[in-house]
Amino acid sequence: MSDEQATMTGASLEGEWVSITDAASRLSAAGDVVDRSTLSRYLKQHAEALPLRRAGQSNLVDLDALQQHRGENIRIRTAVAGAVAPAKAGGATKRFAGTQSDGAARKAQADAELKEMDLAVRRRQLTVVAEVDQAGRDSVALMQSAFDRAIETEAASLSVRYGWEERTARLALKQFSRKGLEVFHRELLDRLDAIQRTRDAGGEAEDVDRAARGIELQ
Repeated sequence: MSDEQATMTGASLEGEWVSITDAASRLSAAGDVVDRSTLSRYLKQHAEALPLRRAGQSNLVDLDALQQHRGENIRIRTAVAGAVAPAKAGGATKRFAGTQSDGAARKAQADAELKEMDLAVRRRQLTVVAEVDQAGRDSVALMQSAFDRAIETEAASLSVRYGWEERTARLALKQFSRKGLEVFHRELLDRLDAIQRTRDAGGEAEDVDRAARGIELQ
């Protein structure tokens, strides 16, 4: 076991276990500004050091261990503290210095999120939306093309095998293909809708994955 894992394991024995949403709120209130989705990705990337505990439909994280881990890996608080220090030099520049500190904090947070996203993409934990959209369109086009080619050969085969008129068989197969694509399209829209409803309800990443696979949440 690594030193990092041993430290985090020891902390988790007496830590405060909270939901990911609560953890994001508590971290932000303490100066480590982070939203729920970014924190969820962070926990997934550091799953070995920050194991989650299942409680009903929510995943819980050890808040003390999380604060310690982020303090060692993301220097957001240091950046904020360093930016605030000049504000104490004089009252005339206090407002301007506060604005600088806010800007420094936002920049530090943005840089940290960009690094996390870039690392997640490199690890194939995230996929660019445009790539997913294009892959979906290409898949549907390939499926339609495959159906069209199969219809021609199957219509001729059915005509020879069963004595059916080839034109009638072709029309029937085309209708069958059209119905199949309609069912596929409807099922895809239903799953996308289920994913959106799960996210709107504050579901965890695991719940969103189950919705994407068409698995009903208990």
